[in-house]
Amino acid sequence: MKILGTVAYILPLFTIPLIITFITTAAFSQSHIHLGLPDGAKARFGKGSINLVKYFPDGIRFAVATSIGTWIYNVNTGEVVNLLLGHTALVKTISFSPDGKIIATGSKDRTIKLWDTSNGNLISTCIGHKEEINLIAFSPDGKSIASTSADWKIRIWNVQSGNTITTISECGAEDMCAIVYLPDGDMLLTIRNDDRDESYIEYWNSQTGEFIDYVLIETSFETAAISPDCKILAGTGKYPLRFWDLKTGKLLKNNVKEKVSPEYMEFSVDGSKLVTGERWESICVWDTVTGKLINSMSHGKTNNSVTYSPDGKTIVGEIGDGTINVWDSVTGKLFNTISGHSNSSFYAVAISPDGNMLSTGGESEVQFWNTLTGEIQQTIKEPRCDVHSLSYSSDGKFLATAGTSIKARLWDAQTGRFLGGFSQHKKNSDYRHQDNVPSVAFSPDGSILATGGTDNQVNLWEIRTGEQYLIGERLATFSEHTEAVTSVAFSPDGKMLASGSQDKTIQIWNTDTRTHLKTFTGHDEGVTDVVFSPDGTTLASGSEDGTICLWITDTDGLVLPPIEGAGHVTSLDYSPDGNILISGTEDGNAIHIWEAKTGDKLHTFTGHTQRVNDVVFSSDGTTLASVSNDGTLLLWDLSNTDFLLKK
Repeated sequence: MKILGTVAYILPLFTIPLIITFITTAAFSQSHIHLGLPDGAKARFGKGSINLVKYFPDGIRFAVATSIGTWIYNVNTGEVVNLLLGHTALVKTISFSPDGKIIATGSKDRTIKLWDTSNGNLISTCIGHKEEINLIAFSPDGKSIASTSADWKIRIWNVQSGNTITTISECGAEDMCAIVYLPDGDMLLTIRNDDRDESYIEYWNSQTGEFIDYVLIETSFETAAISPDCKILAGTGKYPLRFWDLKTGKLLKNNVKEKVSPEYMEFSVDGSKLVTGERWESICVWDTVTGKLINSMSHGKTNNSVTYSPDGKTIVGEIGDGTINVWDSVTGKLFNTISGHSNSSFYAVAISPDGNMLSTGGESEVQFWNTLTGEIQQTIKEPRCDVHSLSYSSDGKFLATAGTSIKARLWDAQTGRFLGGFSQHKKNSDYRHQDNVPSVAFSPDGSILATGGTDNQVNLWEIRTGEQYLIGERLATFSEHTEAVTSVAFSPDGKMLASGSQDKTIQIWNTDTRTHLKTFTGHDEGVTDVVFSPDGTTLASGSEDGTICLWITDTDGLVLPPIEGAGHVTSLDYSPDGNILISGTEDGNAIHIWEAKTGDKLHTFTGHTQRVNDVVFSSDGTTLASVSNDGTLLLWDLSNTDFLLKK
């Protein structure tokens, strides 16, 4: 099984005894891991990355737009109320109808979905934009919504039918940072940046889309917000936070002089205050009349989104690491914290040999998950290394990691103690901004670690036994590849090592004699993963060319013609009995199940909203784990599926 390469600091593994390796759905204690599961899945670990948080008009709940859907939380308890699923890509924006009965979600999948806030049922889907949705706003009467998109258009929709009322073209919608209806509903107001360090307040007829007028602001905005009464514009960009008269475009005297750099801002319902989420690790509350800073809640992280409660008493903010905090807006006291979201893609997954832990590699971290509850046991950060490859030793004592570092690293899997690094891969200027060690693998007996690098080399390293320092000498370096090595894998008996590369070839070496045995050629694009069958007679390779090849390891031939229709393959793995081959892909974010002997496609699992980076079987073959750029891990149930009965 392959992983896309990264190095990171591994987090300590807990040794809590678990009764069953991969349990049934009923055994999981966290209800949210079962919400909205795709067909065939039995659990979801992780809630996805956060794009936006927004209070419901009732003040009791808030919505969180994420990479997989929209989570609904109770603000007082922090418990998950619902999960709105249906978008096929990340949710970017949220808006509520004035009466609070409808929530609209805009997505990168180019659609807007309207949901009943009382039960989470989908009401309708607005289809028409050609690119992702950036902003949406309800009319005061709740009968229409307006949206901006990366297709440079504004569309106005009928809420009841989901049909387009009118389209405003050539309006620079891609550069708009705010859109609202005026209180009487007759006009739309948009804030648009210009290339000349200027911005425009523009007015449009909300029924016909006709342009009416504009007001010039002599600065551009990175972030902007409009007060509920449409009288004040707040924004930052070239200058610190300032306030403008929305009607005239004049800078108000109550401009803020403090150096701030908000990622997001929102007015209170009464317009008297503005909350900003700062890049500089704090949530700030401003008086919109005086422009003075009222309160600041420091938390040591950057901010992605903040939202004011309707009564102005609380603020909800996502603080950059996937944690959601709820503060008292007056005292700044933190009274609730919600975890489980991620600010990272998941690049790699590994299962401990005893099945007690699932490990995922992400952006500058590795996480260990309790297989009973889906909770993270521990996380270890490594700020300069994203983890794209994980490998357990066969006895489960050690974990090796590799990725965006010239080093692979070894860890004690029981304590998380760092045991040392393997650092003779050389940084190549051609790959300066790419992963440095895309793949790492233990030999079956745990005595050798293989690493593949973007320096085109494969290295073998000694793992010492019975000594205090386990990092041994470099045993061999193989330099047959002419481009980056993306995957390495040992044969089950440990006598052969295979490596796949961007040079479109697979190389095979004898690990005893350290000699080159053969080269497999046939892929038209780079090889992304290689994996041996459990009996060692076949080597599977996946490629960017959309094919999977099955090679006979003791000859130079193929078991059968290349398997078509696999998409851009990111990862491969065999079932323990060798009957099933699985592949992950970025095409359709799918996991394909193949009959290993014939190459027939038996099934396809879909449910991730972004590229599937890695797939792996459990040791008993009844569970499949997959990780994705959407920041989630899905467990798929293979215990009772019909295709597994085909032997």
